[in-house]
Amino acid sequence: MRIMLIQPNYHSGGAEIAGNWPPSWVPYVGGALKTAGFTDIEFVDAMTNFIEDEELAQIIQDRQPDIVLAPAITPMIYKSQNTLKIVKQICPNAKAIMGGFPPTYLYREVLNEAPWVDYIFGGKEKKLRLIY
Repeated sequence: MRIMLIQPNYHSGGAEIAGNWPPSWVPYVGGALKTAGFTDIEFVDAMTNFIEDEELAQIIQDRQPDIVLAPAITPMIYKSQNTLKIVKQICPNAKAIMGGFPPTYLYREVLNEAPWVDYIFGGKEKKLRLIY
């Protein structure tokens, strides 16, 4: 099973002032997946590498993931939804999963606005949990 973790290419200007560093969710989620026995995991940092949607679509096409996870902080929730929409357009059978606190608490709204999102995941007490 091929799993792809994607940091969406979201830029607000504010976050870049603080510097550039890897997203903290990747080792957390990636480590949990590896502990669960998954080994075919790839991370695409579209934000740091300024990967536009067309290039991201090609990466997804080339890799053909079975599962794709993308995070969403409040201001980038729509970019995250769009990233997962691209996934479903290219790999309709792939499971599109959005994570983070905003989609966790707004899961009804997210799933209504973006029906291509299959699942929402969030963290609680240092454990991953599937919301929907």
